[in-house]
Amino acid sequence: MLYNILSSRNEKYKFFKSLKTKKARTLSGYYTVEGKKSVSDAIDASEKITAVVVSGSFYDNEDFEYPQNSDIYVISDDIFINLSSTQSPQGIIAVLQQNNNEITPNGIDDYIYCDRIQDPGNLGTIIRTADAAGFGGVILSDDCVDLYNPKTVRSSMGSFFHIQKLINQNLPECKKQGYSIVCGVLSDNAIEYTKADLSKPVIIVIGNEANGISEEVLEMSDIFVKIPIDGKAESLNAAVAGALLMYEARRQKKI
Repeated sequence: MLYNILSSRNEKYKFFKSLKTKKARTLSGYYTVEGKKSVSDAIDASEKITAVVVSGSFYDNEDFEYPQNSDIYVISDDIFINLSSTQSPQGIIAVLQQNNNEITPNGIDDYIYCDRIQDPGNLGTIIRTADAAGFGGVILSDDCVDLYNPKTVRSSMGSFFHIQKLINQNLPECKKQGYSIVCGVLSDNAIEYTKADLSKPVIIVIGNEANGISEEVLEMSDIFVKIPIDGKAESLNAAVAGALLMYEARRQKKI
């Protein structure tokens, strides 16, 4: 069905706008993706799209193949801008149902565990890199940044729809499946990451940007690895560190 919305007092408009907040996303079970490419990626991945929201100018001027069985809401340009989370809106947003299926690591693929990651851009980049490196999925501790934050989805560049994402997965249970828990730390007892044995199934842990990995996770870890820093930088960006460790695990499995 096609609907036109001209007023910011419209209840559907208020709902779409509310999805910019974590509280509304959590309560409703919906989230948004924004931009022509991101919406197309969601359609191609057969995501559960309940509505497509477009500006009047986008609807009139852009050639776009809308998903079947989804309502289309055409919003006047002057109020559409308030729905956007970007500085330069492209004029299209999709409303999707969150996918919170219970999925557990399969004992074969590698996974990356995000321990209290707070920056949505970092999380999105980790998701994108895990997809590129052929990892089985991304695990989030329950106090990570919101998985459905618009910046997280946007930073993943489409990989958000192609890789498993698990929240608060039980690490001890993963160890029972044969996984080694690998923590990236800067300590004297850590092995240089290229010398550690990452050839078997691993769960790589990336810690909080400011405080590192929690004591609880460190206590259950099997391997501590470090990435050499030869300059004066105190540490690497969390997403960069994750990328190096994921690709080293991938390299070792290809030998």
